[in-house]
Amino acid sequence: MKRGEFLKAVAGAAALAATPSAMPAWAQSAPETRLRAGIKLSPTSMDPHFRLSGEQAILRALHARFVGMTPAGKPEPGIAESWRTIGDGRIWEFTLRDGLKFSDGSPLTAEDVAYSLWRVPRIEGSPGGYHIFVRAITKVEVKDARTLHLHTAQPYPFMVEDMTEVAIISKSLGEGLRTADFNAREVKVFSGPYALEDYRFGEFVAMRRNPHWSGATPAIAQAQYRVMSTDASRVAALLSGDVQAIDEVTVQDIPRLRRDAALEVSQTAGMRVMYVAMDMDRDVTPFIRDNNGQPMTRNPLKDARVRRAMSHAINRAAIVDRVMEGAATVASNLLPEGTPGTSARLGVTPYDPELAKRLLAEAGYPEGFQATLHATNDRYPNDEKVAQAIAQFWTRIGIRTEVSTLPNASYFPQAARQAFSLMAAQYGADNVSYAYRALVHTWNREAGLGTANRTRHSSPRADALVARALTTMDEGARNALFAEAAELAIGQEAIIHMIYHPAYVYAARKPLRVTPYYNGAFLPQAVG
Repeated sequence: MKRGEFLKAVAGAAALAATPSAMPAWAQSAPETRLRAGIKLSPTSMDPHFRLSGEQAILRALHARFVGMTPAGKPEPGIAESWRTIGDGRIWEFTLRDGLKFSDGSPLTAEDVAYSLWRVPRIEGSPGGYHIFVRAITKVEVKDARTLHLHTAQPYPFMVEDMTEVAIISKSLGEGLRTADFNAREVKVFSGPYALEDYRFGEFVAMRRNPHWSGATPAIAQAQYRVMSTDASRVAALLSGDVQAIDEVTVQDIPRLRRDAALEVSQTAGMRVMYVAMDMDRDVTPFIRDNNGQPMTRNPLKDARVRRAMSHAINRAAIVDRVMEGAATVASNLLPEGTPGTSARLGVTPYDPELAKRLLAEAGYPEGFQATLHATNDRYPNDEKVAQAIAQFWTRIGIRTEVSTLPNASYFPQAARQAFSLMAAQYGADNVSYAYRALVHTWNREAGLGTANRTRHSSPRADALVARALTTMDEGARNALFAEAAELAIGQEAIIHMIYHPAYVYAARKPLRVTPYYNGAFLPQAVG
């Protein structure tokens, strides 16, 4: 960032802090219980069922999930205090905690849970995401005020994990409740540890403790999350004391912030992977050209040898060490090494440019071709630099690659329309099944599968393994099926290139500390 842009960003943050209309009434709580935080991304909707994405994680403070989630990503009691399967795994019984209330003091019952589950797949205009978590449910049976039975057509082992994603809202909001009602601040009832006080898209979200929350009382009474999209503005605001905590600490700032005695830096190796996906679906793909710059009439990415060559051309360790400065680990699987469902037989793809060149020649491209790699430039730490590094590795084996980057808000809608031939992105999975059914499986909107498969890659063999895993109740057998699917998708067929697993890094002014969540959530109840 140029010095003028840096000063402008800092001035913008200071102006926001000084704008009375942008600030909640802090006088109701003691100074030590107020939090001013800087966040990189603004929620795109205040509807907790509208879109599954990282910037929406803040809504977990306002809308409790049916099943809770620990910072390490393990299910724990939430709205539901216990659960069990009945019979062969086609019925899941959930029991709610006693005495639950919404933020307005009204009781929270099994009817509200049933309403929330009913609403998820019926939201008009939703880009999808959350519907994957209710897709297996064929019937919701309310037994009494605290008990529900969720029925499935097949044995379904992931019901508890799925319910960690379903936000519970009040049935009193009605069947006609629209996303626009949330965005217009017409929804005043919340089930989480906090209630919404005020917000402005792209600027801030302010909240206060829910007085009727039945869980542990958060240390923070009031919180304001200010959107500071530039990395320099967040760090500058933290160093000046304008905010007390920030998320998405940039790789280059980590050492400096760690040396500051006034700050506490916390990080965790998240369940997230940086990957490259390729358009292996179409016979002609838009951003692949011959060496004269003309569109190719045959898509080389359909050849597994070309895809394997491009994977062997990438020096993952160099990217982690030099571009990410060690704030990541090289990836061999969709999820970090040792996670259930990963394959111990999948090692990190060796960096072997000579083998890559031989594979290209075998596939009929001894002189390579030209390509464009699309990536974001404002979503992930060093996302543009990482894309440039990958492009350089491909260029060295004869695939002359240019990089085209877009803001997050433009990139993903275009990716969903299959606008790209090669795309670099990241995927965060809250449990092992999400990664396989969303990222590996063939795109199938009706079945809620392949929801993150934006290049429409397809492996019928991997699909069959994932389908079997999704109905296998025995955990060991299920994880073996997922591991075999990974070996096909990442190894033999090379339809997705795993590059690295980035860390989530936060910083706070002492005595505050941010407890990092494995999925990157930055929640006021995790600050103290």
